[in-house]
Amino acid sequence: MDQTLDNFLNSLNDEDKKIYSEIANFAYELGYKAKRAKTKDINYVFTSSKTKKHLLKYSFKDGKPKLKMKFYASRNYSSIFHDSVREVIEEFDFKYTGCYKCGKCKGTPEGYIYEYPDGKRYFRCGSELIELSSITENIVQEILSLLKTQHEYYTSDDKSMVNIFNY
Repeated sequence: MDQTLDNFLNSLNDEDKKIYSEIANFAYELGYKAKRAKTKDINYVFTSSKTKKHLLKYSFKDGKPKLKMKFYASRNYSSIFHDSVREVIEEFDFKYTGCYKCGKCKGTPEGYIYEYPDGKRYFRCGSELIELSSITENIVQEILSLLKTQHEYYTSDDKSMVNIFNY
């Protein structure tokens, strides 16, 4: 990993620094490079020159480190990821749900679905990054697995592997 993330990583406690470094190193191995976003806040977006897609973002929110990522290509993920999709949907009062008709998907919209116990289903566009509510060492391996699957989706011609929903 290069020194691009030093401002971010040097602001973290030792435990968070270990977690965020491990995830960043994995993203680098996949071919994604961190670039500081042109904002007043510290934000780093991981993008691949090969895929022209972003996969991951590091930032601060309320003084705490935050990770946002894409993982819609995965068919299965644990409740923390499922709940994170719900939290993003609810954070914006259900306003940014459904397909935006932006043309980025080839055919059927790609993204996340959250289904409530009453059966109501909401779609969240896959072009959006999902903020994880909390990151601990316990979920790092799942994060890496989801990032790998998303990257494989980006680099594959076979788009049938993606978790596409008819909403």
